[in-house]
Amino acid sequence: MKTAPQEKVIITPCRTRSRLQQSLEELGVSYIRSGSTGFDHVELRAKYRSDSIAARHQRNIESIVSLALDRSERVTSISEPDPDWLELFLTLAEKTSNPRMQELWARVLLIETRQPSSFSIRTLRVLAELSAYETSILKRAKSFTALDRKSGRHKILVGYQQRPGLLRLLKPSQVQINLGRCGLSYPDLLALMELGIIHQDLIETGLLERNQALQLSWSGTKAHLIPLANELIVTYFKYTGIGEELCRLIITQPNQEYLAELEQAFSAKYLLQYE
Repeated sequence: MKTAPQEKVIITPCRTRSRLQQSLEELGVSYIRSGSTGFDHVELRAKYRSDSIAARHQRNIESIVSLALDRSERVTSISEPDPDWLELFLTLAEKTSNPRMQELWARVLLIETRQPSSFSIRTLRVLAELSAYETSILKRAKSFTALDRKSGRHKILVGYQQRPGLLRLLKPSQVQINLGRCGLSYPDLLALMELGIIHQDLIETGLLERNQALQLSWSGTKAHLIPLANELIVTYFKYTGIGEELCRLIITQPNQEYLAELEQAFSAKYLLQYE
C-alpha cells in the first residue's frame, strides 16, 4: 500500500525576506528601494534607526523597573542603590527584551535595594551576556545545587572517596554520580564553566570523620549528610563568586531524581537525613 507523499513546506525567498525585513524594521532599519521616496539621506535614516533603538531600550528598562517597583511595595527595608551601580545596571539591562530575562533583571534590582553590594559589576556583565538557553541551564543546575549552611556557599555534590588504608587496598575507594542521567549533562557543565559560573575542576572537602555531618540545604529543604566511617572526602563542583551571586536569582525546586541518586550512591558510607 502506497503512502501519500508528505507535503513539503517551502519557504520562498520573498517570505524569508519579509520576515527579515520585519525584524530589521523593529530595530529601525528600513528597506529602501532605489528610486523610492522617503528618507533619501543616510543621515536621516541613521537618526531614525538610533531613535527606534533608543525607544526599544527605554521600553525594556521601564518594563524591568515596573516589575521591581511593583514587588518593592511588599518589602519593608529599601535602600538606595549606589548611583554608579544603578547607571551601569540600566545600561546593561536595557537591551533585554525577553520577558523571562527581564524578570531576572527586576529581581537583581530588588535584591540590591534590600542588600546593597549583592551583585558586582562583573556579575551584571555576565548576566547581560546570558542567553535564554544558558539561563535555562543555570536554572537546571540550581535544582542540583546544595547550599552549605556552614560556609554559605553553593555546591553540586558529585561523589565521594575514602582515603586508602590497609584493609581497603583492593576495594573501590571512589563513587561518582552520573549527573547526565539526572538531567545535567557534561555539555551543560562546560557551558557554565565557560561562562565563569562554576569552577572547571572538581573540589574536595577536607577529611571527614565519622558523624561529622555536612549541613546542607536544597532550595530550602534542609538535610544532614552524615559520614558513617572515617577519612571520607566529598567531591563537588564549586560555584565561582559570580556563580554565587547568580544563584540568588534562580528560584527552583530540588531535582528529586538527583537526590534519590545521591542518597543511593552515598548509602554505603553516608546517611542523608532530612530535617
